[in-house]
Amino acid sequence: MKDLFEPFDPMKDSQSTLPDIPGNYLIVLRKSSELPQIEIVPELHYIAYNNIHYPVVYTGISTKSIRKRDYKQHFTGNNAGKSTLRKSLGSLMGFSKIPRDKSNPQNGKTKFNIENEEKLSQWMKENLLVFHSTKRTTEEIETYEKELIQSLNPPLNIKSNTNPTNKGYRDLVRKLRADK
Repeated sequence: MKDLFEPFDPMKDSQSTLPDIPGNYLIVLRKSSELPQIEIVPELHYIAYNNIHYPVVYTGISTKSIRKRDYKQHFTGNNAGKSTLRKSLGSLMGFSKIPRDKSNPQNGKTKFNIENEEKLSQWMKENLLVFHSTKRTTEEIETYEKELIQSLNPPLNIKSNTNPTNKGYRDLVRKLRADK
């Protein structure tokens, strides 16, 4: 793992250290952190880095820029409408959703209010780390994401995750995301 992925700590590292090229990434919980609790507790799989085992909660790809996808869409701003990770975490935290598109509020696209988006950004920076890898072609990136979803079964990867373990958890997250 250490040879394939590089760590990024959103509390300490500058976003400029993230590569501005395509790649894969893993979102993991910091040591002693937990996902916001709901009725079902997910089964977590771990990756090891420098003899520390981190629970993997999400994996994704960027076909353009790890920096823009991981940091700008996931960790900052009012982006729950653009980041499935943010939308899932905010829904787990019980944040109400508001329409994202004022000109078409019925289209189903939602986000959180500014105050909750800021709380979510802070929680993510305090509780999550990113591991990223850019040593693949675009085709390999997509194939590797599927392999990571199947082998690590991240509980917040709803799409393309057919693993029966955590199905109930994913179904509940999906329901929370759909609720207003």
